[in-house]
Amino acid sequence: MDKLRAIEYFVRVVEAGSMSAAARQLEVSPPAISKLLAALEAELGTTLLRRDSRRLLLTADGDHYLKTCTRLLEDLRETEAMLDAARAKPQGRLVVGVSRTVLQHCLVPRLAEFCERHADLEFDFRNVNYASDATAGLCDVLLLVGWQEDADWIALQVARGRHAVVASPAFWRLHGQPADPADLRRLPCLAFRVPRGVVVDRWHFSRGSEQRTVAVKPALVFDDRDALVEAALRGQGLHFGNDITLRPWLRDGRLQLALADWVGHDAPPFQLMYRRGAKDSAAVRAFATFATRVFADLQRERDAEGPADTTGMPDWFRSRYAGRLTERRA
Repeated sequence: MDKLRAIEYFVRVVEAGSMSAAARQLEVSPPAISKLLAALEAELGTTLLRRDSRRLLLTADGDHYLKTCTRLLEDLRETEAMLDAARAKPQGRLVVGVSRTVLQHCLVPRLAEFCERHADLEFDFRNVNYASDATAGLCDVLLLVGWQEDADWIALQVARGRHAVVASPAFWRLHGQPADPADLRRLPCLAFRVPRGVVVDRWHFSRGSEQRTVAVKPALVFDDRDALVEAALRGQGLHFGNDITLRPWLRDGRLQLALADWVGHDAPPFQLMYRRGAKDSAAVRAFATFATRVFADLQRERDAEGPADTTGMPDWFRSRYAGRLTERRA
């Protein structure tokens, strides 16, 4: 028996004064109401309504049960209205998993305006690099840079850049700019160790039909992108990095691009990720709209400088390799 439906039928019959009137309001047949009320009385072990040829009368037990049922249905409708309002208006606490680099250099510059428009939202940002990270399980939505393989999340690519060779103006004055990717072997290079443990010291380039793969010997290896960029800003080496996250320094000239006519490959995509059904939340929808707009602007800015990388997931990620790429065996 559908007990909640039986309770609704019981209350409606009393309010309408008859089963036939209640049936018209509920758009069901009178026998359907009669059958469900009989099952409800059988389960309760009491009679709720006395029927005569002209009307229905509440028994003492029925009157007591009606008061409880009316309160229950009112509470239920009130709760449903609150949930509808919560779905319609972004409010409450939203836990966002995002890497420090993306948060600091892509979101924070435009976050104040978004927070002002959604004053009822409280943001809790957590440092997350992969959807498989333990902290990701505590998040409502993720904004990550990198390839992801977690099937529990729905992923939407919001931007894709390319790897670019950059260094400070002082570095280029001292060492001169390379004319070909092969020239990078003679220059001090900075390498990044991704969270999975791969040292990216083999750099791939293309220009039209030309292909280059350069194995560099890093002067410094970092597992923190901000520290790596700081070393590049101080002229300690050149950096092969994602040109979308490098926009602030390329924009103000503190880092300058070399080999601009070459596409640097293996640049990971930026992905907005949420759990199935999460887009029913107004808070998640609002943040998704905000993040998509931020990265659409960044994508337009970088696309003015040439094509983005379109290659797929690199073999080393798919194979879960960890270590230096220059030491990896095929």
